[in-house]
Amino acid sequence: MDSIYICDIKLAAILIALGIEIRKDDPITCLVTDSNGIRKETYTFWFDVSNGTRDKAKEIISAYENARNWSSFTLPTEHPLYYMKGVLENREVLLNWIRKKVAPMRIIKHGEKTVLIGDRANPTLKSRMKSLL
Repeated sequence: MDSIYICDIKLAAILIALGIEIRKDDPITCLVTDSNGIRKETYTFWFDVSNGTRDKAKEIISAYENARNWSSFTLPTEHPLYYMKGVLENREVLLNWIRKKVAPMRIIKHGEKTVLIGDRANPTLKSRMKSLL
């Protein structure tokens, strides 16, 4: 079996979407390292290119890496790779916003009344909001 591997999950998703088959046996491996008590996991995605898709896979990988900063396009600019790359990068930005900037809200109901209190609200505001119930 002829295989190639990558460690970038976005690129792995793009390769699959563009028809490069992920390996059937052990398609993903995980290498665990420990440095000064900090555990790090590195995932590797393995692709089966024995069906003549090695050149296609290499072309996609190269185009993806060249377009890392959106400055160099080695495939036609309308190639699906660039749309997929953009979608995945936008998804990552949105997830980061959710993780860092969206304040969770607690819903408190009492009879017909409902208040929303943000987890980041100060104790005075929380008390005032609860008193509205």
